[in-house]
Amino acid sequence: MTDILQAQWRISDQAIANTVGDEMVVLHLGNGTYFGLDPVGKILWEALAGGQSPADACDTILERYDIDRATAEQDLRQFLGELAEGDLILQA
Repeated sequence: MTDILQAQWRISDQAIANTVGDEMVVLHLGNGTYFGLDPVGKILWEALAGGQSPADACDTILERYDIDRATAEQDLRQFLGELAEGDLILQA
């Protein structure tokens, strides 16, 4: 089984996102699920929207923030799971 951080994900066709300052709001048009993304979540969303893997987003986060890799990866895995549960992202 592929690690969730190495898997390719795509944004659901039902998801729309809007940037508000350095944060982002994401809404699933079909089921009403929405997330408010902080700057780190926004990095992940933009990476996925650009066809990058979560691992690529993790590298960007590590470059920008003072956080260790294990913590960043754990947080990204959890957040990816939440986005997938909300049908905002799908495995490509």
